[in-house]
Amino acid sequence: MFGIDGFEPWMGVDGKYQASHPRVMVLGDTRLDAPLTDRECILRKIGGAPDLIFTNFEQAVLGLRQWEDGFRRQVRAFWERTAFYNYNAAHAAAPAGAPLTARRRADPLHARLLRDMLRHATPTHVIVWGEANWQALAVADAEWEADRPIRCGEIDEPCRSIAVDGHRSCFTRVSHPSA
Repeated sequence: MFGIDGFEPWMGVDGKYQASHPRVMVLGDTRLDAPLTDRECILRKIGGAPDLIFTNFEQAVLGLRQWEDGFRRQVRAFWERTAFYNYNAAHAAAPAGAPLTARRRADPLHARLLRDMLRHATPTHVIVWGEANWQALAVADAEWEADRPIRCGEIDEPCRSIAVDGHRSCFTRVSHPSA
């Protein structure tokens, strides 16, 4: 997709993402399950494959614990209507276990892919997974606008937005469960 070998984002199931409101896109940090594509990773998730990092994220997003009734059903419903890809796509070609450096995070490919994904998916909301990801985040040919923080209990989470081709998307971040 977008001329990048192996770049295959998850775009939901059977048009549920396109029909959802709000339209949520999740930006992961980097793919740990190489050589699986982002799409293949989520297909494994909705098929019931265990993954502690995703499970922690899903519990936070859904407000349910993994042992509660209906958790698996809610996880599947969430991913069926949510877009997902790992922002640091250039790192997928790095050798297994290679550190994700600041220089690699700043690769202009990432900003271009995010711009193209915002054009393609037109999300209303984007959840950025990880503080380092949030700090490095860029969108080619567009400028950020600061928004009021989002109140989560006692914590204010940062929020900013960006317009691409006249469509505005609101971004916030969550801490990476492995951090």
